[in-house]
Amino acid sequence: MKGRLVIRSVFVWGHPNIRTWEPDDPGTIAELVSLDIGERSKSSADTFSIRVATPAGLSTLEARDGILATRPLLIMERYDFGNLWRWLERTVAECEADTWLASVENLRRYFAWEYDGYKET
Repeated sequence: MKGRLVIRSVFVWGHPNIRTWEPDDPGTIAELVSLDIGERSKSSADTFSIRVATPAGLSTLEARDGILATRPLLIMERYDFGNLWRWLERTVAECEADTWLASVENLRRYFAWEYDGYKET
């Protein structure tokens, strides 16, 4: 079912619309990018996230036990909104499945899901 998933918003901390966000230095970024993704036929969406970084940007991260970054991680040569947006649209479209839960499982290959690790009490 093509067209099942839709990206409702994409943002970085402090900037609700990534289309209008420009990093200070496009060659040195390591930002957490959040996406609200939902089914086209419904108004609800879940939040997914991915760290978008450049090689120089990775060196700005604080290491924990010698580790700079773990998944989900997208490394760009240089931050370019057009290139990022094309990748996001293509990747989300490739994650479409027959059900929302199957789509979420596919999306989790690339993004962290807001409910990862959530346990009902």
